[in-house]
Amino acid sequence: MKIKNQDFLKKENLILVLKLISDYGPISRAEISKQTKMSPTSASRIVALLSEKNLIEEVAMNHQNVGRKASYFDLNKNGIYFIGVELDNSYFRIGLMNFNEELIFKKTVALQKSFPDMVVKQLANEIYKLKKRFDLTDNQILGLCVGMPGIIEHKQGIVDFSVQLQWKNYPLADRLYEQLKIPIKVDNELKMKALSEYKFCDDSVKHLIILGFGSGVGSALISNGEISRGKSNFAGEIGHTIVDPNGAYCPCGNFGCMQTYIAEPFLLNEASKIKQVDSLEELLQEVEDGKVWAKNLISRAIQYASIAINNTVCSFNPDLVILSGSLIENHPYIQEELLKEYSATIWSPAANSFDVEITKTKDEGVVLGAAIQMKNHFIKNINL
Repeated sequence: MKIKNQDFLKKENLILVLKLISDYGPISRAEISKQTKMSPTSASRIVALLSEKNLIEEVAMNHQNVGRKASYFDLNKNGIYFIGVELDNSYFRIGLMNFNEELIFKKTVALQKSFPDMVVKQLANEIYKLKKRFDLTDNQILGLCVGMPGIIEHKQGIVDFSVQLQWKNYPLADRLYEQLKIPIKVDNELKMKALSEYKFCDDSVKHLIILGFGSGVGSALISNGEISRGKSNFAGEIGHTIVDPNGAYCPCGNFGCMQTYIAEPFLLNEASKIKQVDSLEELLQEVEDGKVWAKNLISRAIQYASIAINNTVCSFNPDLVILSGSLIENHPYIQEELLKEYSATIWSPAANSFDVEITKTKDEGVVLGAAIQMKNHFIKNINL
């Protein structure tokens, strides 16, 4: 049996107390001792250490009870910060989150070039501007996490492959660290958005699926607060499940992937065979103008999106399905039609086992989730 040494136990207790304050603060020393089953002396010692490092602060509480007032502690939300980044094929978003998981700043920037090294330099330049704007030191920024489409080796921060950006085997975490000298994480964008959606869920939700319909198609599962990753972190890549082996070519190398029937680039490519359209707005205008070919194209996309909902429900048996992505968030017609149509495709035993909702976090979701992921990483690896 492996015996835990004193330093290991101290670290475990630090993590336990900080997580408790993060989830349930403001909270008293007595309640911390009770919830963690530590002695009052041990709990007080850890609280003192966390206060000394400016991670928590004593807060005033209004109580009517007579007698000695207990001290309550909460996260020092303005002492340290985390940066979340959403990276896509034409833009990136950056967000600054305080320790209390509140986004205090968000900015969207058009990509100048999509070449990896150039993206790193542009992103690093925006982070320098952010630090200057809020007068932040490196000691106040405890890390940055990038959420992006593709297959990500999240432990090493390597982009194995991103269809949207056409990156392969790129060590994004290392390159960003060279520029910024702060802890860096890289992860799949939809997994990060799932984290932020889970933050706003009712406590009764234990298993959440998020589906993203936009420049690609994907899904992510949160089960009991943890991201379900699979062996190689590509669990949820439903966009590359094959629905027609004789279908259209997908940049992944296969034919008939689900995303080739739903994702925006493929819809525009299919539409261009009949009429040149440069945006989904133009395609939907054709639908509104009564063009049968446009109506059929969008209806087929909605049918396959419904199939995607059914397939994820049958595979993962969630409490809640969240619909997200630019097709859902930016185009009410597609959102409304999908909400009307999906139920006809659901396997009958699963029909009443889950709820469907539209994303609450919208365009903040990936940025907020990435910052939360960085905060979780910091707490799990705290070393004071």
